[in-house]
Amino acid sequence: MKKKYVVASAIALAMSVGLVTSPKAEASSSAKYYFKQYKTVKKYKRVKGIFSYQLPQLKGKSTVVKKINKSLRKNYTAEQKTKKKVFKFAKWDSKRINTNLTYDDIVKTRVTYNKNSVISFRYDQALNPAGSGTFLIGSWTYSLKTGKKLTVFDVAEGDKSSVGAQLYYGAVDLGANDEYLRTTYASKMNYTLKGGKVYVYPRIASAYNSKYFTIPSRYK
Repeated sequence: MKKKYVVASAIALAMSVGLVTSPKAEASSSAKYYFKQYKTVKKYKRVKGIFSYQLPQLKGKSTVVKKINKSLRKNYTAEQKTKKKVFKFAKWDSKRINTNLTYDDIVKTRVTYNKNSVISFRYDQALNPAGSGTFLIGSWTYSLKTGKKLTVFDVAEGDKSSVGAQLYYGAVDLGANDEYLRTTYASKMNYTLKGGKVYVYPRIASAYNSKYFTIPSRYK
């Protein structure tokens, strides 16, 4: 019975998205890019708030470049909500505590893959909006042919079922419980591309945000 449950869960995880995997990478192509640095620092009586964000942008004026840059800017815009929380809590806590503290939201970005018409940006985020910090790793990966944002199913080697099974067992090995497996969509898993591998960061719990497992990539 347990074996049947495991197999069923793996299939459910794989089928939680209705995606069709992309074809093998063909001609090699890459993109030119740069980073826009945003930083705001506010000092209160005893607490300092810091917001720092590296926004990646592609160079060029093509429709695909504009589409990717717009998507990347949306991520920056969404982060403004956390920025407001950082300064709100910093200001509020400065009136009631006697300890020097720093609350921050710092996002650093770098390129981990840029060829075969695919570009992947990894971000490392140190997040401490109210005294309890965490560290997150994720990525934004795009097709340079279409501008589409790619999921792990688009870049991992194998069909949807086999990739889903690898994601399932990889998450289980890192300690994923039944609730996580029931509620997490495989297509939403964070990943980075590097060295012919997909580094998957399932974010099972705050203590495991930087933990990962690897599966083969179709992009070498």
